[in-house]
Amino acid sequence: MALEEHTFEAIAAQFAGDDEVAESKWFGKVCLKVNGKAFVVAFGGDLAFKLTGEEHAAALQIEGAHLFDPRGQGKAFKDWVQVPRTQAARWGDLANAARNFVAQG
Repeated sequence: MALEEHTFEAIAAQFAGDDEVAESKWFGKVCLKVNGKAFVVAFGGDLAFKLTGEEHAAALQIEGAHLFDPRGQGKAFKDWVQVPRTQAARWGDLANAARNFVAQG
């Protein structure tokens, strides 16, 4: 898949048949929510994912990934990992893991 095909819209499309997932806004940014709780948010050209455990640790090992700090004030959201567009080929799997984590809680 070409980099241009890895977009928020493409990630949203992978959940098109999932009645529990909806596109919404979170802190003014477009996001995906499962049962009303955000699990993916678009931030600049990147996506941030709410993850836990091994998935969270593995996501932080992706080149360029870091804890999501939307205000840029050193107050990162501990469960959220921002993954750069250059690593967009991994977004689909991360979105699935995030959806499953948030749906459980």
